[in-house]
Amino acid sequence: MGRASDTPKKLQADLCELMWQQSYGWVTIDAICKHAGVKKGSFYYAYPDKAALALEAFEYFWRAHSRPWMDGAFSPSSDPLTRLSNWLAGRLEKTLECKELHGKIYGCPLYSVGTEISTLEPVVAEKVTELLRRYRRYLASTLRDAVADGLIKPDDPDEVARDVLTLVEGALTQARISNSADPLRRLPSSVGRLIGATIPEASKTLTL
Repeated sequence: MGRASDTPKKLQADLCELMWQQSYGWVTIDAICKHAGVKKGSFYYAYPDKAALALEAFEYFWRAHSRPWMDGAFSPSSDPLTRLSNWLAGRLEKTLECKELHGKIYGCPLYSVGTEISTLEPVVAEKVTELLRRYRRYLASTLRDAVADGLIKPDDPDEVARDVLTLVEGALTQARISNSADPLRRLPSSVGRLIGATIPEASKTLTL
């Protein structure tokens, strides 16, 4: 595969990294090209603008990182509460790795970008919303299994999944603001109170 055909994937990966570390608004096309080692003409050959790249960058991140990790964390080979535990443990592990590597906690790129551009780039905001729905589907499926197993009360799994994700993303935002992983350490007990169950200790470590 030649260098030209590698350009879109390189730009996607680098935009994801830059948005996570900085913000969508602060990341310019010049900065993306410099970070990726790509000429500006090559950028515009692949994409008409930054928003078009962002749409594909988020999809790239989902396929390459988020979906494989979610499939592992929410494997039906584990009981429903253990799936939740593994997911929360993975979020904490990634946060600790980020702070060790960068000296800072960057939180969740989806929420960071989504809150930043909700009124500025509606097409990108809709993509963020779509990806969050995918996360919620994993949670809702697990909560349905937990209800079927008699582990939690039979509330609406879709609504509870929305509440759980909001709680977790809020903790990630607080971790970014305070540059501390403590909000994530409290998540198992917080999520447990929300769903009315005790979240067990994680059975395995899963990196995002």
